Amino acid sequence: MRIVVIGAGGIGGWLGARLAAAGNDVGFLVHGATLEALSSGGLTLLAPDGEAVARIEQPLASDDATALLDTLGGHPDALLVTTKLDAIADLGPALRTLTGPGTAVVSTQNGVDAPRLLADAVGAEHVLPGVARVYAQVVVRGTVALRSGLESLQVGESDGARTPRVERLVATLRAAGLRSSTPDSILAELWRKAAFVVPQGGLGAAVDAPIGELRTTYRDAYRAMIQEIVDVAAAQGRELAAAGEAAYADQVLAFADEQPADATTSMQRDIAAGLPSELDAQVGAVRRAGDAAGVPTPVHDVVAGVLGPREAAARG
Repeated sequence: MRIVVIGAGGIGGWLGARLAAAGNDVGFLVHGATLEALSSGGLTLLAPDGEAVARIEQPLASDDATALLDTLGGHPDALLVTTKLDAIADLGPALRTLTGPGTAVVSTQNGVDAPRLLADAVGAEHVLPGVARVYAQVVVRGTVALRSGLESLQVGESDGARTPRVERLVATLRAAGLRSSTPDSILAELWRKAAFVVPQGGLGAAVDAPIGELRTTYRDAYRAMIQEIVDVAAAQGRELAAAGEAAYADQVLAFADEQPADATTSMQRDIAAGLPSELDAQVGAVRRAGDAAGVPTPVHDVVAGVLGPREAAARG
């Protein structure tokens, strides 16, 4: 496939390296120091043990969307948007340049708002919501390290239809070594991921703790924050646990129990480093959805109350 990846951080570097190593035509839309790093040093993906599992010596990378299309030879089959959620608004011109008649624009962001924002930019008919599950972290620009063996990207049509473009993309992702599938409802899957990522990042940042401490010392608060997301999703008609399954909050905790004890989320790391974060896009989005549905979200409210002033102070 012909694929453009916007961004080359943890998610973009991981996906781009895997897809390029599998023989796809991959281009990266990146800027500044990241562009310089890819152009001078290539792109490397490291396994959890530190071994290089993919190495792209001369990745196709540009900060000019039109130039990137010229080099690729046309519009991509898939456009993978891996930037932070708050960057999407500024990407409008580049997104429209890169999106051709047959281009599938895939969201990978945490939270639940990315498909809507991408639809505003390029039209809902192009958007394939995606749910990425991976612990990938930038070591230095151009080098991304996997922190566990979990490498998954689920994609689907918003209406649940099984279409040829989804089947082709899933097959391509699987051929690149990723676990990929199309759930019955990709939008419900977005909420399922939010139930895992938002509490881990939000509560983890508020108490400055990795997942190993959240699932032990702070387990009750952790579960309560997860349950708030489950309740908000249910109010929107998206039941996260299938009939006969355990309560979804308990499923999330069981999954958390299996993760590396020192794991943190990108939002948590950004807040700790005093960098702009997705606090509003993740924790704030749940609070707004809860308010709209009449569902209380007290733990989210406390987390936002703790972290909001801290983030504002860091930004100066």
